[in-house]
Amino acid sequence: MNPNKENDKKKISFHFICEILLCLLIISTPLFNGCVSPPLLFVFQFSILCLFLGFLVKISVESPSKFIYPPAIYFFLIFIGISIFQVIPLPKLFLRIVSPAAFSLYEKYLPQGNDVNFYTIALYPLPAKTEIIKFINYLTVFIVAINLVSMKKQFKRFFLLIIFWGLCLCFYGLIRNYFIFNGEVINSFGVFGNKNHFAGYMLMVAPLSVGYAMYCRNGAKKVILSLIASFICASIFLSLSRAATVSLLFSLLLMGMLIKGKWSDGKKEVILAAIAALGMVFVLIAGINPVLHKFSFLWQGLWKRLIVADSFLGMIKDFPLFGIGSGNFSYLFPIYRKFISPVHYYYMHNDHLQLIAETGLLGGFFYFSFLYLILKDIFLKLKVRRDPFVTNMVLGGFCGLMGVIVHSFFEFDFHIPAISFLFWLILGLVYKCVNTHFIANMNSSN
Repeated sequence: MNPNKENDKKKISFHFICEILLCLLIISTPLFNGCVSPPLLFVFQFSILCLFLGFLVKISVESPSKFIYPPAIYFFLIFIGISIFQVIPLPKLFLRIVSPAAFSLYEKYLPQGNDVNFYTIALYPLPAKTEIIKFINYLTVFIVAINLVSMKKQFKRFFLLIIFWGLCLCFYGLIRNYFIFNGEVINSFGVFGNKNHFAGYMLMVAPLSVGYAMYCRNGAKKVILSLIASFICASIFLSLSRAATVSLLFSLLLMGMLIKGKWSDGKKEVILAAIAALGMVFVLIAGINPVLHKFSFLWQGLWKRLIVADSFLGMIKDFPLFGIGSGNFSYLFPIYRKFISPVHYYYMHNDHLQLIAETGLLGGFFYFSFLYLILKDIFLKLKVRRDPFVTNMVLGGFCGLMGVIVHSFFEFDFHIPAISFLFWLILGLVYKCVNTHFIANMNSSN
């Protein structure tokens, strides 16, 4: 047998396995409350490990020189390094220098006369280690996406799977909440245990579906994708998540502002306006009164989140450089909160501030520098692209990512594995798509 043919078969096999694993993860991660329970989180992380091993074999079979990564990845690796540093036992004297507040808490709460001479910056190392594993998982998804997908048909498969699976989740959520529960106001929505998490997930799917509707040249497909986009947008309104509704409006407004410039052809604005109008028709048919009633308590909900986020100032003042430790917010929050409540807060309801509080100004700098550089690169490359597929799909994906970033100022989206997985997958797909130049094929269809 020809060795080259045998090698090609191996390449195709491992490539196929990695693609199937990614598709299965897209389908499975939203199920059962977004993989937040420990058993499901373990299955999710084990699946990512299998994906990573398959990817390593694929790279070794092909050529390590073909491995692609953006230079900004070093910022994220440094961020992970800082998170690992938080769980390394340090001598008492050294800890007193790098994190005096952590040393003070150990001195205050540990029993007198203990003979422990090494302490970690993170007072509770186990949740910190769990968060580190999550960050590594998400980085793996990003790296695999930009190395695995290169052909237009692959991008289409992944984008369409995300869109149509999102549509299925919307159908199930609306049927469950509006028919089974007869429109009663309940906190869960669809497969997600929290309506805000459902909405946060759909914030990435909705603009992506709008982008695909704009790309389609076939009239029937354009109408179908426009209907899907309208339905998904309406489901975000009907989930009664106020922050997600505002974030969706931000995403669609951002998309409208961007297409009005360089990529405007008169049709895109019409499609976007039609999708928005049809989405509102769906909302009116289902009943807009619950939405209006929920928004009447907008300021009360915002005020509660601001009160919780106020603890950030005290935490960052005491733990400026290295933070309190990844995953340690819920343990230290009772010390810093300025109100009395029987409710135990596991999250700050502001992912960005919580990440800075937990990993310090150093960790926050490297994490957000990575995201800024990647998103900036996507935007700058998008401005010079002319391929209709690239411009529309990258625009949709970019606006979806920006939408969930805005939403995370009021929620803890990135602590939900399903949302984080989709965010990093779309980030990888969009980054690779905007940097890929496809061979023109006039006979290709949508």
